[in-house]
Amino acid sequence: MALKLKKIRLPDDREFSYLEVGDPLGIPLILLHGIGDSCRTFELLLANFPGRIRAIAFTQRGHDGIDTPEASYRTQDFEADLLLFMNAAAIQKAFILGASSGGFAARKFAVHHPKRILGLILVGAPSALGDKPDIVSMQKTTLARLTDPVSLTFIKNFTEGLFTKPVPSDFLEMIYGDSQKVPARVWKKVSDALLKEKFPDQLHHVKASTLIICGGQDTIASRKDQEKLSDAIADSRLTIFPKLGHMLYWEDPENVAEEIFSFVDEVWLGPDSAKFEYE
Repeated sequence: MALKLKKIRLPDDREFSYLEVGDPLGIPLILLHGIGDSCRTFELLLANFPGRIRAIAFTQRGHDGIDTPEASYRTQDFEADLLLFMNAAAIQKAFILGASSGGFAARKFAVHHPKRILGLILVGAPSALGDKPDIVSMQKTTLARLTDPVSLTFIKNFTEGLFTKPVPSDFLEMIYGDSQKVPARVWKKVSDALLKEKFPDQLHHVKASTLIICGGQDTIASRKDQEKLSDAIADSRLTIFPKLGHMLYWEDPENVAEEIFSFVDEVWLGPDSAKFEYE
């Protein structure tokens, strides 16, 4: 059964949709999706989190089908929205999870707002995209030429090959429907901005304990790519699921969730846990 969407209004009067599971007083974990997705991309994963974790995923700007001419879609815009969301939800500190391209906003947030982050989790999050010829070519030949309404054929082609294990068909149909809501301009602007993200950028400033998870069959966030990312973040560890692809939280949500909440528990209950008391 699909989770029920909730709504939250930000100080600038925008309204964001989000999903929330777990104890409202539990350990806060906020999940950021990647390009063309919505908060529902995490439904299978959220179903496997223990109740002690308050897990929240929100649909990011433009990905709810709402686009305005003055809106921009740079990584720093998504990072700023995360801070606004936390403030609106009265969350002082949280573990931040960035999946796929959502990892760029998550890691920038860790650099710029160290007092608001309990730990950083990157799932299938590439170190960079501008250094990958296939991604650059797809942006120029396909994404940059999209028009509204975005076709279902494009959506299915975009996700083809991103997972290696069967995913429930009803879940995929829901995901495809949400992806079709994303306006062509959002696809173009987000993809263009993502290609400009540099590596290692300011990753040496990330002080939060970091968990990096990837699939061994991932062609976007490959093992070599993730090893580079792990080397750039001082307090990080890398977990590889050899048989999974880029959408590993669709393919094996139970084991991916276990890896995440084990990390959360370890950091939360570790010797430095006193530093996580809310200010």
